[in-house]
Amino acid sequence: MAEPMDTLPVKALVAQTSAVLLTHGVEVEPTSVHGVATHCVEVMAGQVGVDLEEAVHLVTPEAVAEIIMAAAEEEHGVSGPHAMRPVRVDDRTVGVPVEAVGHLVMAASQAGKYAGVNGDGAASAHLLDLATELGAALVKRYAEGAAEIPVGVLDEVAALVDTTADRIESEEWSLCPCGEEHGQREMWTPAPCR
Repeated sequence: MAEPMDTLPVKALVAQTSAVLLTHGVEVEPTSVHGVATHCVEVMAGQVGVDLEEAVHLVTPEAVAEIIMAAAEEEHGVSGPHAMRPVRVDDRTVGVPVEAVGHLVMAASQAGKYAGVNGDGAASAHLLDLATELGAALVKRYAEGAAEIPVGVLDEVAALVDTTADRIESEEWSLCPCGEEHGQREMWTPAPCR
């Protein structure tokens, strides 16, 4: 017999929730959606006093999506879920010189490091995923001195690196967030082009 949370109704709830999230322009890892859906079903079963197989029919995809979207909103300095990504509508690729892709990998990695050290796990995970995608493009699509990079990846890297630079320049973030001044300003130099 299948586990109660591994049944077809739960899988349908997860798929329908993912579809609702896509209508909001957000893509969430299915395992994360499954986790939230499972929690909702368990809470519903406890509140109503029914078993899990019956409770799954009381939880709507819209309710699960609403919980995920609410968790994604930054409040009080808390970052959203790590598994959330914007949906890439533009599936075009563009040829980028290998050296420029290398700079993008470095920028995404460095911004990811700043985000991680300063407690923004979601931004850190997203930036490191983008650095990985850029590296994969170098390996898979490298030809004649250029790599084919998805336009959406370039947009996401630019937006996240700019946000990181803004946070550093406004002194909201530091490479050492201990709160004490011990040479961080001398160590940090602004990027030559933004």
